[in-house]
This record gives sequence, structure tokens and C-alpha cells, in this order.
Amino acid sequence: MKRVLHNVCALLIGCIIWETVASQTLNEKLALLLNRDDLLCPEECLFTHQHPYFRDDMECCMCLAQPFWMLNTSNVGQISVSFLQDNTPFVTVNNGTYVEFYNVTLQYGNLSTIPKELCNINGLVYIDFSYNHISVIDAMTCIKSLDTFILMGNRVRYLKNNVFSGMRYLRVVDLSYNELRNIEPGLFLHVDGSLSFFDVSNNFLENLDISNIIWEKQDYFCVSNFSFNVLRNMTNVMSWRCDIHADLGHGGYTDFTYNNFTHFVDIAEMGFYDITLLGKLYLYSFDFRFNRWMCDCRFFPLANKSNIANQILGSAHHGLKCHLPPEYKDRFVSEFIKEQDLLICNISFADKCPPNCRCFYQPSRNRTVVTCRSSLISHKLPLVLPDYVNLVIDFSSNRISNLQVEFKRLLSEERTFLIRTKEISFASNIIKDIPDIVFVALNNATKINFMNNLITRIPKSLKTHRPCDVLFGTVNISCGCSDIWLQNWLPSSGHCFNNTRVMCHTSAGLMSILDIDKYLIGCSDADSITMWVQICLGICLCCIIVSALIINQFRLEMYILLREYLFTFRQMSNSPPIAYDVYISCNEQDPNLRKWITYTLLSYFKDKRLSVFLPYRDCQPGTPREDEIRETMAKSRNMVIILSEVCDDISKPWLSLELRYAWLNYRNDWRRNIVIINYDLLETKDLSDKYIKAFFRLGKCIDFSNYTKDINPKVISLIRH
Repeated sequence: MKRVLHNVCALLIGCIIWETVASQTLNEKLALLLNRDDLLCPEECLFTHQHPYFRDDMECCMCLAQPFWMLNTSNVGQISVSFLQDNTPFVTVNNGTYVEFYNVTLQYGNLSTIPKELCNINGLVYIDFSYNHISVIDAMTCIKSLDTFILMGNRVRYLKNNVFSGMRYLRVVDLSYNELRNIEPGLFLHVDGSLSFFDVSNNFLENLDISNIIWEKQDYFCVSNFSFNVLRNMTNVMSWRCDIHADLGHGGYTDFTYNNFTHFVDIAEMGFYDITLLGKLYLYSFDFRFNRWMCDCRFFPLANKSNIANQILGSAHHGLKCHLPPEYKDRFVSEFIKEQDLLICNISFADKCPPNCRCFYQPSRNRTVVTCRSSLISHKLPLVLPDYVNLVIDFSSNRISNLQVEFKRLLSEERTFLIRTKEISFASNIIKDIPDIVFVALNNATKINFMNNLITRIPKSLKTHRPCDVLFGTVNISCGCSDIWLQNWLPSSGHCFNNTRVMCHTSAGLMSILDIDKYLIGCSDADSITMWVQICLGICLCCIIVSALIINQFRLEMYILLREYLFTFRQMSNSPPIAYDVYISCNEQDPNLRKWITYTLLSYFKDKRLSVFLPYRDCQPGTPREDEIRETMAKSRNMVIILSEVCDDISKPWLSLELRYAWLNYRNDWRRNIVIINYDLLETKDLSDKYIKAFFRLGKCIDFSNYTKDINPKVISLIRH
């Protein structure tokens, strides 16, 4: 028995020690989080898993922790406020023994400003000036030790964003029942420390900035109360953006109940450019109940992301209910997660919805529906429709007959809605003929309905659409040879088979065009003849194109060969007289080449009694070199061009000039001739002149080699006398 009692006592002592250590650890975590060590968490925060309102122990501490001075009021002194005869407030400090902190309370008084003397009192932790006449609180930052500030029932109209700047111990702010109309954006960006309770309920706020909703500088808060205002919109004046790596903390409970919200905010405008970033608000708790919510297309982005919507809008105690439209009244918004097609926005006549028609935008299907069934009194198509994309239009049952006239009217408009049309229905009208212009104008449409009309002809322009995109139903027509193409276009089976069924009037009765032989409707083989003619024309066209490419690529070579075979026409009546048999073009700066020309080639030409012009030998000093080259080449029958590998800066421009004039004379006078000697055994890739390359590709050049030793005879054989 003693041993049992001993074990029980040991267990109790262990539990007490554990709770004490755990509580101390929790207080240390709170002190580290808020950068203050005067708050004490209650023991019940150790058991938050059993608590119905708190997710974790730190959230419990933020809401239930109390400063030491609240737990030991004996060291808290009172400050009284009295008034002089001119209603000037007078502050009296009631000092007592061991007093470290002070509080001041004045309710239902005539206080119009916060006394400046409070700034000089160290340890002032509590102010309650409820139901006075205070309108300005800009001087609050001087009271650095303040923990609780209660100013309910006053006349404050404007709250600057730095009004609480530097007040690191401020934990409770109550500005309810004031005349507050505006809170400057960025208020919570300037709050330093441990603000847990912020109450501006029962005021006149119409707009609220996102920077006064998201607490970026503080990981936890308890309650932020904006209820019983006239809030309609949320703004983002500071262009705040949620960074993908940002940590928006654990947040707290934000109360927006009993305001004038009707439409949910545009998530992108609030800085959440990707709706999945709303997941960063997972631990926040927003209460939007008891507003006049219009359940329309603007709720779709949240309903489309079911996990995020369930967290933000669908929790059991924060479930939103629709107020409008009447058919959705008192339905929970969370229900639309499974019925997203019901979230639509009606489009009015002012936004180009035609009279007597119904128009709405449906984001779940990314379409804009225009329903004008039996609504077009004039039996004419409207010229304008709402400025949206992916239009789904219903013009059925309107006794429309002449599409040629109607589409010409539509296409005369500068911005016709036809190019924005995704689906369109002309079903149950009195249309007999469909002009080609219809299918051309509706080229972007994926569904065109002509069922239950009086169709007598199907145009070939229908080929531009897939059979599954067009619905004619069963059409009875007088088939001809021009309708045979339908046999290839219509599907013979599959889910689109019944979209369009063309029946032909024949001597045997109505037959499907898919089952008709072309001879039955009097068609001959003219089509096959046309096909072969087209094939032949195509082959001829290909040959012409290939020939043109070859001629363009090898035109110089072809010209050179043509000259050789038509040499009989080389005599020209107006050609200048010939003064030299040979003009030699070479690199004058190459000593070896000059030696070969002087002692070998010129001697050989002299024996053959040929007159030769050698520029570096025969040019007259003082005469312009280019003029002399041009005039001499014009009087020379043969141009011997000797190619060498190296050309210095002096010889290169003259060689290029000689090549150009040689070709001009060769081209313009069929008596002229060009002889090329490959002195340095160059290859085609080493040449830059296109004319010389042409001679090389034809093999019309003399290689300067020692194998045959017949260079001079070869030169003579190519020279024309």
C-alpha cells in the first residue's frame, strides 16, 4: 500500500513539474515571438487540442495571455482626469507604495483631446476614455508603455497609418462606435510588436485597403474586428503584391460581418496575381457572414479552387449565404463549388444585350451566352452583341429567311461579333439557301446549328468546317454532280453521323447521298479528266520552277557554253577594230610569274606572230591606268588571265578591274575570248569572282603543271585569231 501511494505521489509531482516546465516554455516562446517578457499564458493553452476555437498553443496565448500588471493590481496606480473652469483637462497622478504601472479611466466625460501630460508618465499601461468627444489621436506614439487603449464611443474620423508607430507593448485597441470613415493604408505595416485585438466595429468605413487586412509584420493576432460598418470594397492603394516566397503568418480571426459587401473582390487586384497564393492565408479566419452577397460570376475564381474556397468561405461557422439573385437566396456559397455553372453575371441592354434577349457571362465554361430565341421582333439579326469573346448565340425560332442580306449587314460593321462567335444556332427558322459568306464569316465557330429549316442547297464552303461542328439534321435536296463532294465530307459512322444526313430525290425515292452512285444522278467521268489535266498542269509547273532554279544557279555557265556553239554569230557590224591579239592580266608583283611570262610566254607568242599588250610593260607613264586598261581591252581579241595565289595591296585592285572589263567585253562582243591559266593550281573554293568560277566549273582553264609540258600549245589552241 505504501508503495502504491509513493508511486501516485511521484506521478502527481511529475505532472506538476511537467506542466510548470511546459508553461515556462510556452511563455518563453511568446516572449520571443513578441519581443516582450511581461505576458503570461494560462495553463489551458497547454491543451489547445481540446479547445474548440484555437488551432495551436501560440494562438491561444495571443488571445488569452495577460500582462503581469493585470494579475497583480496592487502595483498599479490610478490617474484621475479633472477639468478646470475652461474645460481644460487636468491630470492627477495618485502615487502609492510600490506603484510601477498606471491606468487612467474617464468614461462619459467631456474630454475632447488626449491630455499631453500623459506622455510624461512612465509606466502608463491602460487608457479608457470611452464615450467622450475625442476626434484626434495623433499624439499617441509618445506613450511607449501603453498596453490597452480603449476609445469607444468617441468622434475619431481618420486613422493615420503611423498613429501607433513605435508602441511595441500595445496589445489592445478599441475604436468601436466612433465616426471613423477612413484608415490610411499600411496601418499594420507600422505596428511594432504585440497588437492582438483591433476593434473598429460600428463605424462608417466604406473602403478598406488590403494592407490593413494582411498582417505581414506579426506572425499571430487574435481578433481584427471590422463588423457593423458600411464596407463595400477592398482596395490596394499601395499596389501590394503577395510574393511567392512570402510568409503571411498564422493570422487570426477577421470579422467582416454586417457590412455592405455584395460582390467578392478581384483576387488579382488585391495582389494575389495567382489565386493559389490565397493558400498563404490558410490559417487566417475571415468571417463574411451577414452581408448582401450577390452570387454571380465574381465568386467563380474561389469556387473553382475548391480547397481554397472551402478554407476561406466554407468553414462551418463562417459559411457565406447568398442574398441575391432571389433564386439563390439563403444558399451557402460553398454549394457552388460543385455547381459552378450557376455562377453567372447577367449582361444588360446598356452592355449591348439585344432587346428581349437574355445575355450572361459564364466563367465556368469560359463563354458568353446570348439567347434570342423567338425574341427578334424584326426577324433581323442584331448588329451588335456584348463585347465578350466565345459568344454562344441562339437565334432559333425567329423566322429568319435571307442570310445573304443579313450577313452583308453584319460584315459591314467595323467590329462584327461573328469573329468572336464560338457557337451559333439558326434552328427552326425558314432558311432555304445558305450562302458561302456564312461559313466564311463563321470560320472560328465550333458549332453551327441549322436544324429544322427548309434547306434546299448546301454550299461547298461548308468544307472549311468539320462535320462534327455543323448540324443540319435531315435535309432533303435535289442532288446533282456539284453535291458529290458530300460523300467524302459526311461521316459514314461515329458520334457525328446523325448531325447531318443528306437525302436525295431520285427515281427510286429518297436515298442517302452516301448510298448513291454518281451515275444515278447523271454524273460522267468529266471529273476524272479534270483531275488528270490538273495533275499534268501541276507537273509542268514543277518543271518550270525547277528549270528556273537551275538556270538562275548556272546562268553564267550556260552563257559560256551558248557562245561556243553559236560562234558563227560572233561577227558584229559595229564592233571596234582589233589592235592586239592578246591582253595579259597577271599579278605584276610576283617575280617568278613575270620571269615566266617574259622569257617563255611572250617568246612563244612572238614566234606565232601575235601582238601582245602587257600592262606593266606597255602602259604609258602619266596616263590614267584605268582609262588605258578599258581602252586597250576594248581593242584586244583575247584576254589571257593568269591566276596566282597571292595578291598584294598594289596589284589586287587592278586585277579586279581587269577581270570586270574582260567579262564586259566578252559578254558584249562575241568575237572576244577569255583564256584562263591556273598558275598556282587554285581550286574553286579559293576563288571569289563568280565569272572565273563559271569557267572553272566548266573545266575551261589551263593548269600550270609539269606533267604534260604543253602549256604554250594549249594557250595557242584557245586563242582566237
